[in-house]
Amino acid sequence: MLKHAQHTHALICVVDDDPSTLEFLRVLLSEAGFRRVITATTVQHALHQLQVVCPDLVLLDWHLSDASSAEVIRQVRRNYPDEIIPVIVLTADPSPSVKHQALLAGASDFLNKPFDITEVLLRLQNHLEIRRLHQTRARELELARLETLERLARAAEYRDDATGQHIIRVGRLSEQIGRVLGLDEERLFQLRHAAPLHDVGKIGIPDAILRKPGALNREEWQLMRQHAEIGARILEGCSNPVVEMARQIALTHHERWDGRGYPRGLQREQIPLWGRIVAVADAYDAMTNDRPYRPALHPDQAIEIIRAERERQFDPAVVDAFLEPKTFTCLLEEPTLSGT
Repeated sequence: MLKHAQHTHALICVVDDDPSTLEFLRVLLSEAGFRRVITATTVQHALHQLQVVCPDLVLLDWHLSDASSAEVIRQVRRNYPDEIIPVIVLTADPSPSVKHQALLAGASDFLNKPFDITEVLLRLQNHLEIRRLHQTRARELELARLETLERLARAAEYRDDATGQHIIRVGRLSEQIGRVLGLDEERLFQLRHAAPLHDVGKIGIPDAILRKPGALNREEWQLMRQHAEIGARILEGCSNPVVEMARQIALTHHERWDGRGYPRGLQREQIPLWGRIVAVADAYDAMTNDRPYRPALHPDQAIEIIRAERERQFDPAVVDAFLEPKTFTCLLEEPTLSGT
């Protein structure tokens, strides 16, 4: 039995063209408690599997008949460069040249045929534990980074929202609209944390403009519009997917479906989906909360305005998702900084 039961949920990919070996490993893993095992008998089949799913560990026969097994390892590393995915090579050839070739290709470890059952399970357990610890640490670092970004967003938001809750509500509402649109969980996570940074560029706008109780004149309005590009410049140059999504949102959430928005006059699908989603969420929340230049509207009034702007200011598909009754359930939650 495995020492760490949490490893049994791991997805194991077994690649071997010998039916008896494949069946042996499938049964062994099943009896050890692994519920998720996929198999392949050729390099091509394995490459197809690896395009569809990300395994937690790969068991790979080194002498597959149809092509070089090294290509399977290279595909794992290409497809998932930021993941620690152990690839354990299975071989009956203990020669140094085989090990050298496999290590050069990116192999993590070796198991010799015929197998020692205890050794197989212990090696799987050890590699899966290393992967789990790496994922835990990576998630902790990611959450720390996101908290820093959200505090930056809140610092900007306090400039013209005394409560700082606007960014949290926009993040939650954007996520819910995305969920109705069918975005996957990873995109929803990114959207919830990226959307609050939509107005980070307001850090560069004078208080006299942000807090002006009346309408802005032409010169003031030109300065206010610069916050989209300021925000994008603050967030540019980072490979983190949340930050890159936030950059796109900051730059494009004031673009319009009909092309009459700013700063670049983009239209329709030229505007990233994230920008189109946040445009609706931001507009609704801004209308339904007090601003220095006007009191809050009733939610029903704001909804009718957004409905009227369908296919003009806003993406019709995003408006339709916004109008779904289940979208508004998120607004009943208590706002928190992290949304967790």
